Amino acid sequence: MLAILINLTPWHWLSIAVAMLIFEMFSGTVYLLWISFSATITALLLWMFDMSWEAQVGLFTIISILSVIGWHQYDKKRDKKSSRPTLNKRGHQYIGRTFQLIQPIVNGAGKINVDDSSWKVRGQDAPIDTKVKVTDIDGTVLIVETLGEKE
Repeated sequence: MLAILINLTPWHWLSIAVAMLIFEMFSGTVYLLWISFSATITALLLWMFDMSWEAQVGLFTIISILSVIGWHQYDKKRDKKSSRPTLNKRGHQYIGRTFQLIQPIVNGAGKINVDDSSWKVRGQDAPIDTKVKVTDIDGTVLIVETLGEKE
């Protein structure tokens, strides 16, 4: 084991960096990305300067700790709220909007046209062309309340 440490080259550190990137792809933790970054920096510094294995391992450890702590601090402070929270929740975009029934609500189920598609709705029984307001969503079914009779 000591023989491996004594003969470390930049290629060893780059191999560690690539291995950490591969592990990162499967884990999704983001922290292994910074360990990979540290191994890459260690490889670059070893390529430029001659260092003992102790200095290499120490440098790698220090850069790893600082980069992980730096990422953790940045991640904790950044705003994680989306400016478009309903972007991939299409039905949630319709809550609060008003539509007309294209199919009457019978036994609690009907249909409305929304933009370029039709949606199933659930609510109180109502005739065709009644205005309804979307109040909630249950899976792919919009929950509506009746606003008025036919126009």
